[in-house]
Amino acid sequence: MMIDTIQQSLISEGLQEARQLVQTMKQKAYKLANTDLLKRISELEDTLRSIDDVNNISTEAVHIEKCSLKVLIDTAYQMYHLYFSRKDIRFSSYVANLHVRVDKMSFFRMFFSLVHYMGKHAHPDEERFISIEAAAYNSQTVAMYIEDNGLYPTSNTDIFDHSFKRRITGAISGVGLAAIQQWATSVGGKVCPVDKVGSGLKLCFLLPGTASPHLREQPLGEARLPLEQGTSVIC
Repeated sequence: MMIDTIQQSLISEGLQEARQLVQTMKQKAYKLANTDLLKRISELEDTLRSIDDVNNISTEAVHIEKCSLKVLIDTAYQMYHLYFSRKDIRFSSYVANLHVRVDKMSFFRMFFSLVHYMGKHAHPDEERFISIEAAAYNSQTVAMYIEDNGLYPTSNTDIFDHSFKRRITGAISGVGLAAIQQWATSVGGKVCPVDKVGSGLKLCFLLPGTASPHLREQPLGEARLPLEQGTSVIC
């Protein structure tokens, strides 16, 4: 998959540069005997290792299993929370008591790709956010909405068009959304853009899954999703 190979290469190059910078910072921190800085550097090294692990996993599903969607999202956020902090992006999710059937590692890589795509288009003047909400779509499908308030170029081109690989530069910025669409298809789901008020991007993922009240998970925040079972989503 060409788009996946290019993206992996860009991320690997960026990780190598990041490791070199971290090593320089670590040497200075040792000289200054700054224990607080050394602790933060250690956390950063753990994050880089996590990103490297995920980068080596293809967006194609490998081992599909039933997972708690809330646990997946919470884990993904913990893996990349430093990125949100550095970009000054407020992340929120309202997800609970839902099971989805996906491959965990490719889910994390999909999340990483989408977050970086959104981060590149973060609004320069407004409070930045990325939010996730989910609900049962029908008895066999879960609808997961991810949206932000970024600034995106106006274009009639299909945002999932593989030709978006032409956007590649020397930075780690994601390579359009074609890989995201391929991931959704690989787990038996689909993804489509949703019209929204104001700036930003909103995507709806329809994933194999069910509501599972026995999980007894407590969502954070307040639900804004008006979705009810049977609601039509056009993809």
